[in-house]
Amino acid sequence: MSYGLYDTERRYRKRLIGRVLRFFLFVALLAGVGLFAYQLGIEDRKTQLDRQRDDLAAARAEIETLNQQAQAALLRSREAAQQLATLQQRYEQDVPTPEMQEMLALLRDRMAAGVPAERLSFVIREASIGRDCEPAETKRFLVRTPLTDGAASVVGFVNNTVTITGLGESALNAEGRPEAWFDPAQPMTLTVTRIDGKADQKTGTLPMTLSVVIGAVEHRFGVTAGQRGFVQVTAERCRFP
Repeated sequence: MSYGLYDTERRYRKRLIGRVLRFFLFVALLAGVGLFAYQLGIEDRKTQLDRQRDDLAAARAEIETLNQQAQAALLRSREAAQQLATLQQRYEQDVPTPEMQEMLALLRDRMAAGVPAERLSFVIREASIGRDCEPAETKRFLVRTPLTDGAASVVGFVNNTVTITGLGESALNAEGRPEAWFDPAQPMTLTVTRIDGKADQKTGTLPMTLSVVIGAVEHRFGVTAGQRGFVQVTAERCRFP
Protein backbone atom coordinates (compact mmCIF):
# COMPACT_ATOMS: atom_id res chain seq x y z
CA MET A 1 0.00 0.00 0.00
CA SER A 2 2.90 2.39 0.69
CA TYR A 3 4.22 1.55 -2.77
CA GLY A 4 1.00 2.71 -4.39
CA LEU A 5 1.07 5.97 -2.47
CA TYR A 6 4.66 6.57 -3.55
CA ASP A 7 3.78 5.93 -7.15
CA THR A 8 0.91 8.38 -6.98
CA GLU A 9 3.12 11.10 -5.55
CA ARG A 10 5.73 10.47 -8.21
CA ARG A 11 3.21 10.80 -10.99
CA TYR A 12 1.93 14.01 -9.40
CA ARG A 13 5.42 15.46 -9.22
CA LYS A 14 6.05 14.51 -12.82
CA ARG A 15 2.84 16.23 -13.93
CA LEU A 16 3.72 19.26 -11.82
CA ILE A 17 7.20 19.42 -13.27
CA GLY A 18 5.75 19.01 -16.75
CA ARG A 19 3.35 21.86 -16.16
CA VAL A 20 6.13 24.07 -14.81
CA LEU A 21 8.33 23.20 -17.76
CA ARG A 22 5.51 23.88 -20.22
CA PHE A 23 4.83 27.19 -18.47
CA PHE A 24 8.45 28.29 -18.67
CA LEU A 25 8.60 27.04 -22.24
CA PHE A 26 5.51 29.11 -23.07
CA VAL A 27 7.00 32.13 -21.32
CA ALA A 28 10.26 31.62 -23.19
CA LEU A 29 8.34 31.31 -26.43
CA LEU A 30 6.44 34.52 -25.72
CA ALA A 31 9.67 36.24 -24.79
CA GLY A 32 11.27 35.03 -28.00
CA VAL A 33 8.33 36.19 -30.09
CA GLY A 34 8.32 39.53 -28.27
CA LEU A 35 12.06 39.92 -28.70
CA PHE A 36 11.77 39.04 -32.39
CA ALA A 37 8.92 41.51 -32.84
CA TYR A 38 10.86 44.17 -30.95
CA GLN A 39 13.95 43.57 -33.05
CA LEU A 40 11.83 43.61 -36.20
CA GLY A 41 10.25 46.89 -35.08
CA ILE A 42 13.66 48.38 -34.40
CA GLU A 43 14.88 47.35 -37.85
CA ASP A 44 11.72 48.74 -39.46
CA ARG A 45 12.05 52.00 -37.52
CA LYS A 46 15.69 52.21 -38.50
CA THR A 47 14.73 51.69 -42.12
CA GLN A 48 12.08 54.42 -41.84
CA LEU A 49 14.57 56.80 -40.21
CA ASP A 50 17.12 56.08 -42.92
CA ARG A 51 14.48 56.72 -45.58
CA GLN A 52 13.40 59.93 -43.87
CA ARG A 53 17.01 61.09 -43.62
CA ASP A 54 17.48 60.33 -47.31
CA ASP A 55 14.26 62.19 -48.17
CA LEU A 56 15.31 65.12 -45.99
CA ALA A 57 18.73 65.25 -47.63
CA ALA A 58 17.10 65.11 -51.08
CA ALA A 59 14.65 67.87 -50.10
CA ARG A 60 17.48 70.03 -48.80
CA ALA A 61 19.43 69.47 -52.00
CA GLU A 62 16.36 70.37 -54.07
CA ILE A 63 15.75 73.49 -51.97
CA GLU A 64 19.36 74.51 -52.44
CA THR A 65 19.06 73.95 -56.18
CA LEU A 66 15.84 75.98 -56.32
CA ASN A 67 17.45 78.70 -54.23
CA GLN A 68 20.38 78.88 -56.62
CA GLN A 69 18.01 78.96 -59.59
CA ALA A 70 15.97 81.73 -57.93
CA GLN A 71 19.10 83.77 -57.24
CA ALA A 72 20.23 83.27 -60.84
CA ALA A 73 16.79 84.31 -62.11
CA LEU A 74 16.83 87.38 -59.85
CA LEU A 75 20.27 88.30 -61.15
CA ARG A 76 19.09 87.89 -64.76
CA SER A 77 16.02 89.97 -63.98
CA ARG A 78 18.15 92.76 -62.53
CA GLU A 79 20.46 92.63 -65.52
CA ALA A 80 17.47 92.74 -67.88
CA ALA A 81 16.01 95.70 -65.96
CA GLN A 82 19.36 97.49 -66.17
CA GLN A 83 19.58 96.79 -69.90
CA LEU A 84 16.01 98.02 -70.36
CA ALA A 85 16.78 101.20 -68.44
CA THR A 86 19.88 101.73 -70.58
CA LEU A 87 17.89 101.18 -73.77
CA GLN A 88 15.16 103.52 -72.53
CA GLN A 89 17.75 106.18 -71.77
CA ARG A 90 19.32 105.77 -75.20
CA TYR A 91 15.87 105.88 -76.80
CA GLU A 92 15.00 109.10 -74.99
CA GLN A 93 18.34 110.58 -76.03
CA ASP A 94 18.23 109.45 -79.65
CA VAL A 95 14.51 109.60 -80.49
CA PRO A 96 13.06 113.12 -80.46
CA THR A 97 10.03 113.90 -78.34
CA PRO A 98 6.76 114.91 -80.05
CA GLU A 99 7.60 118.55 -79.37
CA MET A 100 11.06 118.10 -80.89
CA GLN A 101 9.58 116.26 -83.88
CA GLU A 102 7.20 119.18 -84.41
CA MET A 103 10.12 121.61 -84.23
CA LEU A 104 12.14 119.55 -86.72
CA ALA A 105 9.18 119.39 -89.09
CA LEU A 106 8.75 123.15 -88.80
CA LEU A 107 12.44 123.71 -89.50
CA ARG A 108 12.28 121.47 -92.56
CA ASP A 109 9.20 123.33 -93.81
CA ARG A 110 10.85 126.74 -93.32
CA MET A 111 14.03 125.63 -95.05
CA ALA A 112 12.02 124.06 -97.87
CA ALA A 113 10.22 127.41 -98.23
CA GLY A 114 13.58 129.08 -98.80
CA VAL A 115 14.30 130.53 -95.36
CA PRO A 116 18.09 130.48 -94.89
CA ALA A 117 19.44 128.22 -92.17
CA GLU A 118 21.39 131.17 -90.76
CA ARG A 119 18.13 133.08 -90.28
CA LEU A 120 16.52 130.14 -88.50
CA SER A 121 19.57 129.72 -86.28
CA PHE A 122 19.47 133.41 -85.41
CA VAL A 123 15.80 133.23 -84.46
CA ILE A 124 16.37 130.20 -82.24
CA ARG A 125 19.40 131.77 -80.54
CA GLU A 126 17.53 135.00 -79.87
CA ALA A 127 14.45 133.27 -78.48
CA SER A 128 14.19 133.47 -74.68
CA ILE A 129 11.82 132.46 -71.90
CA GLY A 130 11.10 136.08 -71.04
CA ARG A 131 8.75 137.86 -73.45
CA ASP A 132 8.67 141.58 -74.24
CA CYS A 133 4.93 142.03 -74.73
CA GLU A 134 2.38 144.83 -74.72
CA PRO A 135 -0.70 144.56 -72.46
CA ALA A 136 -3.14 141.94 -73.73
CA GLU A 137 -6.38 142.97 -75.42
CA THR A 138 -9.58 140.89 -75.28
CA LYS A 139 -12.45 141.03 -77.75
CA ARG A 140 -15.20 138.69 -78.85
CA PHE A 141 -16.80 137.68 -82.13
CA LEU A 142 -19.65 135.50 -83.37
CA VAL A 143 -18.54 132.16 -84.77
CA ARG A 144 -19.91 131.54 -88.24
CA THR A 145 -21.89 128.36 -88.91
CA PRO A 146 -23.64 127.03 -91.99
CA LEU A 147 -26.69 128.96 -90.70
CA THR A 148 -25.02 132.12 -89.34
CA ASP A 149 -22.92 134.84 -90.94
CA GLY A 150 -22.71 138.56 -90.27
CA ALA A 151 -20.65 141.59 -89.37
CA ALA A 152 -20.17 140.37 -85.80
CA SER A 153 -18.36 137.28 -87.07
CA VAL A 154 -15.03 139.09 -87.50
CA VAL A 155 -12.88 141.05 -85.06
CA GLY A 156 -9.80 143.19 -85.72
CA PHE A 157 -6.66 144.02 -83.78
CA VAL A 158 -3.85 146.56 -84.25
CA ASN A 159 -6.09 149.05 -86.06
CA ASN A 160 -7.69 146.20 -88.00
CA THR A 161 -4.38 145.25 -89.61
CA VAL A 162 -4.95 141.74 -88.27
CA THR A 163 -8.42 140.18 -88.26
CA ILE A 164 -9.64 136.86 -86.93
CA THR A 165 -12.73 134.84 -87.78
CA GLY A 166 -14.02 131.38 -86.93
CA LEU A 167 -16.13 128.69 -88.55
CA GLY A 168 -17.80 126.02 -86.45
CA GLU A 169 -20.45 123.32 -86.49
CA SER A 170 -24.05 124.20 -85.68
CA ALA A 171 -25.34 123.10 -82.30
CA LEU A 172 -28.21 120.59 -82.39
CA ASN A 173 -31.43 120.87 -80.41
CA ALA A 174 -33.28 118.05 -78.67
CA GLU A 175 -34.86 117.00 -81.97
CA GLY A 176 -31.45 116.85 -83.66
CA ARG A 177 -32.06 119.96 -85.76
CA PRO A 178 -29.27 122.55 -86.21
CA GLU A 179 -29.40 125.80 -84.27
CA ALA A 180 -28.13 129.21 -85.39
CA TRP A 181 -25.18 129.18 -82.98
CA PHE A 182 -22.09 126.97 -83.02
CA ASP A 183 -21.34 123.98 -80.79
CA PRO A 184 -18.22 124.84 -78.69
CA ALA A 185 -17.60 121.14 -78.05
CA GLN A 186 -17.02 120.46 -81.75
CA PRO A 187 -13.87 121.31 -83.74
CA MET A 188 -13.77 124.75 -85.31
CA THR A 189 -11.43 126.56 -87.69
CA LEU A 190 -9.76 129.86 -86.82
CA THR A 191 -8.52 132.15 -89.59
CA VAL A 192 -6.11 135.03 -88.94
CA THR A 193 -5.85 137.39 -91.92
CA ARG A 194 -3.16 140.03 -92.30
CA ILE A 195 -3.60 143.38 -93.99
CA ASP A 196 -1.80 142.07 -97.07
CA GLY A 197 -4.41 139.31 -97.43
CA LYS A 198 -2.20 136.45 -96.25
CA ALA A 199 -4.14 134.11 -93.96
CA ASP A 200 -3.17 131.52 -91.35
CA GLN A 201 -5.60 128.82 -90.24
CA LYS A 202 -5.83 126.33 -87.41
CA THR A 203 -8.49 123.69 -86.72
CA GLY A 204 -9.15 122.21 -83.30
CA THR A 205 -11.38 122.28 -80.23
CA LEU A 206 -11.57 125.12 -77.73
CA PRO A 207 -9.55 126.45 -76.05
CA MET A 208 -7.12 127.17 -78.90
CA THR A 209 -4.02 129.29 -79.49
CA LEU A 210 -2.68 130.65 -82.76
CA SER A 211 0.40 132.75 -83.44
CA VAL A 212 1.49 134.72 -86.50
CA VAL A 213 4.64 136.77 -86.98
CA ILE A 214 4.49 140.05 -88.86
CA GLY A 215 7.84 141.73 -89.18
CA ALA A 216 9.46 141.86 -85.75
CA VAL A 217 6.19 141.32 -83.86
CA GLU A 218 4.54 138.05 -82.83
CA HIS A 219 0.76 138.20 -82.57
CA ARG A 220 -0.48 135.50 -80.22
CA PHE A 221 -4.21 134.78 -79.95
CA GLY A 222 -5.87 132.73 -77.22
CA VAL A 223 -9.45 131.72 -78.01
CA THR A 224 -11.97 130.44 -75.45
CA ALA A 225 -15.72 129.84 -75.48
CA GLY A 226 -17.85 132.85 -74.53
CA GLN A 227 -21.57 133.53 -74.43
CA ARG A 228 -23.75 131.40 -76.68
CA GLY A 229 -22.51 131.65 -80.24
CA PHE A 230 -19.47 133.78 -79.31
CA VAL A 231 -15.82 133.19 -78.50
CA GLN A 232 -13.44 135.46 -76.62
CA VAL A 233 -10.07 136.31 -78.15
CA THR A 234 -7.16 137.54 -76.06
CA ALA A 235 -4.44 139.04 -78.25
CA GLU A 236 -0.83 139.68 -77.26
CA ARG A 237 1.79 141.58 -79.24
CA CYS A 238 5.36 140.59 -78.37
CA ARG A 239 8.78 141.39 -79.77
CA PHE A 240 10.06 138.69 -82.09
CA PRO A 241 12.28 136.87 -81.77
